Amino acid sequence: MTREELVKAIAHAVTLYVDAPDYFDANPQLRINPATLDVVAINGKDELEGIADNMEAIEEETLAQGDETEDAMDWQVAQNPDFYAIKDYVIKDKDGKLKVDEKAVESLAKTYL
Repeated sequence: MTREELVKAIAHAVTLYVDAPDYFDANPQLRINPATLDVVAINGKDELEGIADNMEAIEEETLAQGDETEDAMDWQVAQNPDFYAIKDYVIKDKDGKLKVDEKAVESLAKTYL
């Protein structure tokens, strides 16, 4: 994935919030898988569930033994998503309408590519 493609993916996810903020809870999040760069807009409660699921998977891998387990654990850790508050990537225009903060989105994309 190129940085331009990642910027578009992040902007698209933020646009989902901008277009329908009432669809989301009070803590909308961007979930980015650092290994695949998949970007999704989610509710804050989904973020907490995702963190719990990832912690459970790591704990299960820790209980197993051997080189294969270490490889699986490394893979799981690499899959752990990063979460960002969507509201940090939204600004209001002069008419008070929400829109994507393109500079903030570009900055976020630079952390990955």
